[in-house]
Amino acid sequence: MILKQLMREHCEVYKQTEDARISEAADLMRDKRVGSVVIVDESDFVTGIITDRDIAMGLALGAATPDSYVSEVMSRDVETISDSMSLFDVTRFFRNINFKRLPVIDKNQKLVGIVSMDDVMALLAREMFDTCTALEPKLGHIV
Repeated sequence: MILKQLMREHCEVYKQTEDARISEAADLMRDKRVGSVVIVDESDFVTGIITDRDIAMGLALGAATPDSYVSEVMSRDVETISDSMSLFDVTRFFRNINFKRLPVIDKNQKLVGIVSMDDVMALLAREMFDTCTALEPKLGHIV
């Protein structure tokens, strides 16, 4: 299975531009019940990501206010993955990095989604269950 197929099932990505206010990003995260917003330019190229933790730390340490721009606290060194990667490659990629969520880009480098390690784990668990269910009649074991 390639990532594009996984994203078709349940992937909505929320995005803003660098000139959005921190309060706008926080409101969007609260309303959509997500922990991050991908930051893009006018062409939908990924320029960063802002997480609920980035906001909390920026406000707590006095580095920003709710009226500050997201560009002041967002992460700029963002790893992205291609929507054509296989599930195996995505799993291996997550194993080698220290991020929980990754923006997904298409062949034109434009943002098309976001995937989390939890998404990948849920899919793998479902695939394992389906495999066991299919094999159970042949093996004679109860799944």
